[in-house]
Amino acid sequence: MNLDELLLPDRVHRRLYTDPAIYDEEMRTLFRRAWVYVGHESEVRNVGDYKRAKIGSEPVILVRGEDEAVRVLVNRCLHRGSLVCREEKGNGKFFRCPYHAWTYRNNGDLMGVPKRSRYPRDFDLGGLGLVNVPRVESYRGLVFACFDDGIEPLVEYLGPVRDYVDATLDFSLSGEIDLSAGVSRHRYPGNWKLQMENGVDGYHTAFVHETYIGIMSRAEEVELKFGSHGEDQGWTETFPRGHAVLARRADPRAIDVLREQFPEYTSALEAKHGSERLLEILAHMNVFVFPNLFLIGHQIRVVQPVSVDETEVMMYPYLLTDAPEALNRKRMAEHEGFYPPTGFGTPDDYEVFSAVTEGLQAMSTPWLLLNRGAHDCQDLGDGVRRGSPTDEIHQRGMYAEYARLVGSDQGGGA
Repeated sequence: MNLDELLLPDRVHRRLYTDPAIYDEEMRTLFRRAWVYVGHESEVRNVGDYKRAKIGSEPVILVRGEDEAVRVLVNRCLHRGSLVCREEKGNGKFFRCPYHAWTYRNNGDLMGVPKRSRYPRDFDLGGLGLVNVPRVESYRGLVFACFDDGIEPLVEYLGPVRDYVDATLDFSLSGEIDLSAGVSRHRYPGNWKLQMENGVDGYHTAFVHETYIGIMSRAEEVELKFGSHGEDQGWTETFPRGHAVLARRADPRAIDVLREQFPEYTSALEAKHGSERLLEILAHMNVFVFPNLFLIGHQIRVVQPVSVDETEVMMYPYLLTDAPEALNRKRMAEHEGFYPPTGFGTPDDYEVFSAVTEGLQAMSTPWLLLNRGAHDCQDLGDGVRRGSPTDEIHQRGMYAEYARLVGSDQGGGA
């Protein structure tokens, strides 16, 4: 697909959010050529554990097999096309199709076909297993999969954004997190890229979330949670492959505040990382791994396209595996205050997404501008560029990668 007329360095055309043909092309190319986040190892901790996920529009199963290997299987019976797994998560040794009961081991092998006598004698079950997604790798428990067998290793794909992923997860003393606290699922009427852009957008916060900031500022908590909103107290960076971060420096008081409430845990973190690094860990960071994963605050957020004008968002608040129970309870309470449907933040974002979706019906004004800060960004080398917190440098980086993946005709991999 030629995007030359729809995607310019400082703006994108409305059709990227409204055209079903472009959406189909994204599913065929972008989501099959990129490493796509499918789940966390803590969700399939035991042999036989599984959870459903999607890679673009393709239904898959993340599962730990009898050999303890983590696989990603296409959730589609080789017989007549039904899903073979309809539960969101669970544990089992096999998956059975609800239509004609073809049954597969949790490594994907076809183990049985009912009433087999009516098939030819040379009917071979060996080539009729569930399709294994060819590339599956994990980084710090985050599991990604890709249909393109030739894609670079995950570590190379992540590149410099790993530093921010590490900083986020290093708030756990052991470096490990647990996603057993559940998930908030939401849908909004709008294209998936609205959430992709918004998750690291520092420009909208003071306006869309004005009410929340006003309430929190009375308790002097807003700067401790989100850092100063001054342009000089944070930054945004864009990385190769479309990854991005929005970061606000932690308030210098943050370590002392944490120590007052959790002295032993704070001391252990400080001993492990040092005060300077701990202050970096306590910074507020919105980390985006292109195309569908955010690490924001205390949550892992997954963006799931549903159609050109509908998107599902899944927010998994995570626990620090070795933190005091009271600290995890506090983190969960903070998450619940802003992010679920009843929180102060997410409904405001979705209301804006809805307004944008309706506004994009205006064909007389087809362009959306992404040029904020384009005149004043720093080149840090190795494809990393830095701007001020309210700049749109990260959105421009996302669409550079988008153009690389969608704007060629090399097909969608396997």
